[in-house]
Amino acid sequence: MRMSAALVIRTARLLSGLLLSAFVAGHLLSLAAGLISLDALSTAAFVLMGPWANPVGGPLLILAAFVHLVLGLHAIAVRRSAALRRSDAVQIALGLAIVPLLTPHILTVGVARIFAPDLDIGFRTLLAFYWQRAPAYAIQQLTVVVIIWTHASIGLHGWMSLKSWWPRAGGFVTPLLFAVPILSLLGFVEAGKAVLALLETDPAFAAEVARRWDRLQSIQPDLMPIRDAVSTVYIVAVGTVLAVLALRLFANRNALVSVAYGDGVVGRARQGLSILDVSRLSNVPHASVCSGRGRCGTCRVRVIAGAGALTPMDEVERWTLGAGPGEKTVRLACRARVLDDGLFVERLLPPDADASAARRPQDWLASAQDGSVDSASEQTNEPGKVAAEARA
Repeated sequence: MRMSAALVIRTARLLSGLLLSAFVAGHLLSLAAGLISLDALSTAAFVLMGPWANPVGGPLLILAAFVHLVLGLHAIAVRRSAALRRSDAVQIALGLAIVPLLTPHILTVGVARIFAPDLDIGFRTLLAFYWQRAPAYAIQQLTVVVIIWTHASIGLHGWMSLKSWWPRAGGFVTPLLFAVPILSLLGFVEAGKAVLALLETDPAFAAEVARRWDRLQSIQPDLMPIRDAVSTVYIVAVGTVLAVLALRLFANRNALVSVAYGDGVVGRARQGLSILDVSRLSNVPHASVCSGRGRCGTCRVRVIAGAGALTPMDEVERWTLGAGPGEKTVRLACRARVLDDGLFVERLLPPDADASAARRPQDWLASAQDGSVDSASEQTNEPGKVAAEARA
C-alpha cells in the first residue's frame, strides 16, 4: 500500500499542477489581451476563465490548489537531504511565497462576494482598484504573476522535457513560457492606462468604481480575520514542515555509510540517504535530469556488489525502469536508499546526460558500453575488492 501510495502522490501532484497551470495561463492570457483593448480583455476573460466560474470548475480548482499545496509541503517534509539543484531551490522558495502574496487577491475577488453578494468585481473594476485606489497592490500583483509563472514553468519544463514529443514541440513551447508572462505584464499596464483614462472621461464608471470600492472597504472587518487565520495556519504549517525537515536532516548524522563508484571514487554520507544524495553530498558527478523525482531514469546505476545494503525497489522505481518483480541489479539512484556499507555501483549514464537520455535511454546506454562512467569492465572483475574498500 505504501509503495502504491508513492505513485498516487506523484500523479496527484502532477495533475493538480497541470490544472493550476492551465488556470494561471488563462488568467495571464486574458491580461495579455489588454494590449488590444479593454473589450478584448473582457472577452478573453469570459472565454478563458469561464470554465472555472461554474459549480464544477470552481470547486475543482480549489481542490487542485489544496492538493498541490499539501503535497508540495509533504515533498519538503520527507526530504532526507538538503542537496538541491539551483532551479529546485528557486522553485521551492517561490512556491512558499505564493500563498501569502496571493491571499489578498483571493479575498478580494472570491471571498468578498460571500459577505457582499451585490459586489461584482470584474477585470475592469479590479484594474481600477489597483491603478487608482491601491497602486501598492498593483505592484504586488505584478510580483505574484512573475512568481507563480516562474514556479509553474520550472515544473512544466522539467516534466515536458522528458516526453517523446518534446523535441518536436520544445522549440514552440519554450518561447511561450517566456512570452506569456511578458505579454501579460504589458497587457496589465496597457489595460491599467485605459482604465485610468476611462475613469477620467466616464463619470458613471468612476462613480460605480467608487461605490464598489466603498462596499469592499465596508466588509474589510469581515475579511481581515480570514486573512489573519490563513496567515497563521500557513505559518504554522510551513514551520512544522521545516521542523520535520530539520529533524530528518539531523537523523543518523553519526551513522555514516560508503558507496564505491569505481576508479577509487568513494562517496560517504549519512545512513538512509539515496545513492543520488550520497553522490551529491560527496561531489561525485551523477546524472539526474528530473532532480531526483524518479521520473527520468537518468540516475540509474548497476549494483555490482552489496545489493542487500539498499532498500527494496518501490513502485515508482519499478514503473520508471520497467523492472520486473525480481529485478535487483539496476536501480534508480534517487529512489534506492543506502542502509549499510559494502555497496559498489556503476553509474550507467554520463553526468552530463540530458533529457534525451530520459526519452531514449537505450541510445545513451548503447553509447556508454564502449567506455562507461565507471569503467565497468574493470569494476566487474574486482567487486569484492572495491566493496571492501568502501567498508573501510
